[in-house]
Amino acid sequence: MYNDYRDKIFNVGIYLRLSKEDEKYGQSESIISQKDFLTSYVADKGWNLKDYYIDDGYSGTNFDRPDFIRMKQDIESGLVNLVVTKDYSRLGRDYIETGYYLEKYFPSMGVRYIAVKDNIDSFSSNCNNDMSPFIGVMNDMYAKDISKKVKTILDYKRENGKFIGAFAPYGYKKHMKDKNKLVIDNSVAYVVKRIYSMYLKGHGYSYIANTLNNEGILSPSRYKELKSNYKSKSNSEKWVNETIKQILSNPTYTGNLAQHKYSKISYKIKKLETVPRKYWIVVENTHEKIIDIDTFNQVQDLMKNKSIQYQRSTNENHLLSGLIYCGDCGSKMTFTDTPRGFCYCICSKYKKCGSKQCSRHSIKEEELNQLIINDLKNKSLLYIHMDKLLKNIEEAKNNNKFDDITNEIWNIEKRLTVIKQIQKSLYIDKLEGVISEADYIDISSDFNKEKQVISKRLYIIKKNIGNKLQLKDDKLLIEVNKIILFEEINRQELIQLIEKIEVFDDSRIKIYYRCTNIL
Repeated sequence: MYNDYRDKIFNVGIYLRLSKEDEKYGQSESIISQKDFLTSYVADKGWNLKDYYIDDGYSGTNFDRPDFIRMKQDIESGLVNLVVTKDYSRLGRDYIETGYYLEKYFPSMGVRYIAVKDNIDSFSSNCNNDMSPFIGVMNDMYAKDISKKVKTILDYKRENGKFIGAFAPYGYKKHMKDKNKLVIDNSVAYVVKRIYSMYLKGHGYSYIANTLNNEGILSPSRYKELKSNYKSKSNSEKWVNETIKQILSNPTYTGNLAQHKYSKISYKIKKLETVPRKYWIVVENTHEKIIDIDTFNQVQDLMKNKSIQYQRSTNENHLLSGLIYCGDCGSKMTFTDTPRGFCYCICSKYKKCGSKQCSRHSIKEEELNQLIINDLKNKSLLYIHMDKLLKNIEEAKNNNKFDDITNEIWNIEKRLTVIKQIQKSLYIDKLEGVISEADYIDISSDFNKEKQVISKRLYIIKKNIGNKLQLKDDKLLIEVNKIILFEEINRQELIQLIEKIEVFDDSRIKIYYRCTNIL
């Protein structure tokens, strides 16, 4: 093959690729420039030009590109036996896969490959062919460096409260003049509010999803398709449990922008991995809220302890659903209806595994509800002079010393935020060559020293006032006060007061209140 290739008839496939990052570097790397250059090159050689294969806007770090795949099909059909690119990086930037195509795939298919600018020709024995692995590594390193710079810039935007997603979360839309800002989409925001309301009333994910589907309300993916150029990868047009759960757990609905929930496994792989909630980037007060923070926090607390929902035939919800646990084995308690119309709470482990694992722990739901209400009333008697207590709390907050400490905490936290923003800006300036590495280290060092000193002061202050009365106690006192006035309590009030309830085999109960200082 190598001795007579000059007499061989070559049918050429010109391959052109341009990634979004490459577009920043000018006309020389544009598709048109590549096409004109390579067309002239092929014509000068007198080869047969069969087709152009163009992947515009595709990264070189993987080979999952439409026209590259089409070119492979033409190679395997015998239509193309010579592939030409402007340089080796146009073929790809992953040195392992580009090496595979150059060293294995093309030779096995009898295909000649030429990278014109790098003087690589697989049918020639020139020394540049031997350098192709090193060129491939350099191309790969370039792609990795670009990926790091892009990630740094995106993180900087996230941490400064800029929305960077391609599509706004359900319930919001992008601002017409500022694509990095969210505004409420009144067409569907009411659905988000309704989902939170239904969940607080005791309805589970399935019930909420089925209700929305039965009413013909478009799912978020279908609504997105209707309002944008989004194309769903799923064939489902329905609301599903996971969608309800995502909406209920998204802090963005409180006006606090939550991003960086998913991360690419590698700059070479499109697959995403879920980022643990504690590593999300959340910036407060970036846009108008749909859900108030108290409602959101109630939902989060309830989701942590949510049990399987058991709906009665009347669709009545259980007041204590998600709050009751077996006092001996720690399993959740489930609700079971009897033919006589009574409802009992029973240990789920006993129900599933029998008496070898735990005992029944059976108690009537009506009886349990009354025990809870009675206990709340008894606690309320301790605060019969509620007005006086609330007045004392307010006076404590207005105390000058308390205000001075609060102001110092606020000033320190504000300064720490400013330092973080300055350091991030300095890092960007270093990457872009605005300041030198030495200047960056020198300036950043001063800020690190300041941050260390004031962080230590903040820790000491918070430690000293750790047992001070906090604002949330006021709200709990108000909720407790309501119990004095009403014979019954609704579910939303209940989950504000109670964290969990343990039921023991002798029908004894233990209630864990959210604020031990008050109750």
